[in-house]
Amino acid sequence: MKGFKKSLSYRRGIRCSHTETKLQNCLDANYKVYVVGDIHGHFETFRALIHRLKLQPEDIVLCLGDMIDRGPDSAGLISFIRNHQNIICIKGNHEQMAIQSLTDSGGFEAWKPWMQRGGKSTYGSYIVQSNGDLWKAKAKMIDDFSWLDTLPTEIVLDAYRFVHAGYDPHVPICKQSEAEHLWIRKQWYQSDKVVDSKRTIFFGHSTTTKFGLGGDIVPSCHTIDDGRSAWVAVDVGAYNHVLPSLVAVDVKSLKVIRQQTLPSEQWFVDGVQGSVGKKLQRWKRHSSRQESDTAIHYGLHILKHQIHSSPQRERLEIAKLRAVGLKMMGRRHGSSAKIGNYTFRVYPQKKKAVYENIIQRAEVV
Repeated sequence: MKGFKKSLSYRRGIRCSHTETKLQNCLDANYKVYVVGDIHGHFETFRALIHRLKLQPEDIVLCLGDMIDRGPDSAGLISFIRNHQNIICIKGNHEQMAIQSLTDSGGFEAWKPWMQRGGKSTYGSYIVQSNGDLWKAKAKMIDDFSWLDTLPTEIVLDAYRFVHAGYDPHVPICKQSEAEHLWIRKQWYQSDKVVDSKRTIFFGHSTTTKFGLGGDIVPSCHTIDDGRSAWVAVDVGAYNHVLPSLVAVDVKSLKVIRQQTLPSEQWFVDGVQGSVGKKLQRWKRHSSRQESDTAIHYGLHILKHQIHSSPQRERLEIAKLRAVGLKMMGRRHGSSAKIGNYTFRVYPQKKKAVYENIIQRAEVV
């Protein structure tokens, strides 16, 4: 470990017996268990992926850490995950960095190394979520990050292991620390040694572009005793330049359900229009850009944009009202209905039933 990693406090790898029992029972009952790699704050894309899965009440989605940082809405993502009965998480290195911002006195002080490695977008997302209220944003971060600190760093079942980064092949697998579980890369996946001959290991952290297969999961060429792959890399890269997406992998069949990163969350794309008649040139990354716009001025850039765009949204809403028979009052005659700060005149040619429906909705508003 070099640099700032030495300042992190590492413990023996953490497991949760309750979580492991729940997952094992789910598999034994032939319900679905999906694993998802690093989401990195791409909330809307993740929510679209969950919708694609058509989960039954007993199915489980297991997120392999790095839910936060870099992407546009880590705050919304964590709120969604914490309130979804089908989702279980383990800790990643980005969660571990964020947790360092919690002070011994129960307060919050943003840890500089975290802010330099993707944390500004997460911090900004809480500012946006709190509509610029810093006290409220910090209180929410304290609550969420305290929850992140309770997450296990690995899950061990009868036939599977789940971990964020991997394992050190030269250390007994039952004696490894959070450092290996959260940070290891090449020493793990480039090794020819099978670290667990009984279990397939699912991990994220290292995008599959490093294996030359961006956008696809990568199973190991080495096998365990029953012939299954020794490990499966599932972080296909929510913001890679090849095929940015999130995938959910069925742990039993290795079937992949893919959701490409939504256009609204493609902060890493420089969409440059070519000459007349040519298609939009896409997938050009900003060479120096590592985080979404939420990182700019810690979310204040987004809030400013929302303020400037509110008149446009207002015009759209007024257009919708006009389409069903309401318009801004400009004359003294005609029936009217008041919605918010505006009074609208009802077109006399509209049917009475439509008018009554509009008035009922106006009263609710």
